[in-house]
Amino acid sequence: MTRHFALLLGTMIFSAAPSLGATGATWRVDPGHSNAEFTVRHLIVTNVKGTIPIQQATIQTAEGSTLPESIDATLDAAKLNTGNDKRDADLRGKDWFDVANFPAITFVSTQISGTPDAFTVVGNLTLHGVTKSVTLAAKTLGTTTDGRGHRHVGYEVTTKIDRRDFGLTLMSQSGASLIAGTEVAITIEVEAVAAAG
Repeated sequence: MTRHFALLLGTMIFSAAPSLGATGATWRVDPGHSNAEFTVRHLIVTNVKGTIPIQQATIQTAEGSTLPESIDATLDAAKLNTGNDKRDADLRGKDWFDVANFPAITFVSTQISGTPDAFTVVGNLTLHGVTKSVTLAAKTLGTTTDGRGHRHVGYEVTTKIDRRDFGLTLMSQSGASLIAGTEVAITIEVEAVAAAG
């Protein structure tokens, strides 16, 4: 093989190879059309639901796919809402989320597997200043392109955590029954918009 032919072949292979930087798509979650909801038992007799606003989240996918390759998100614990002002003040206080010291909840994925229809996300959840690995079950809800040509995708994510793992250990007050269950069910629905290329 002559040096000229080798250089020509190398140039052809390099030109045909896809550019990694050009194949990815970045999606920004739209906080106005997304929500994170938690459910916990109260006094063992009923479920209390609340929401925590998604401050920002970014999802990276391969171009043409809705299966995430990476996810990072920040939630605003200081704005949690259960529909009861007194309860919300208690939850934001030092016995629970202690938002004065830990105003943000963050999640960063470490492993994602499956298909767009059903995939598993493993990542580091930081809540109340404690970081633990959690596993989320997720699926793509749908995709569309709006009238301005912006691409949208929706996801649903569910998981359960034990609040005690994150230092939320209050069990009762003044000898009363269990004030809140230890298992917390979490459901997150997000709408994300593809960043301009």
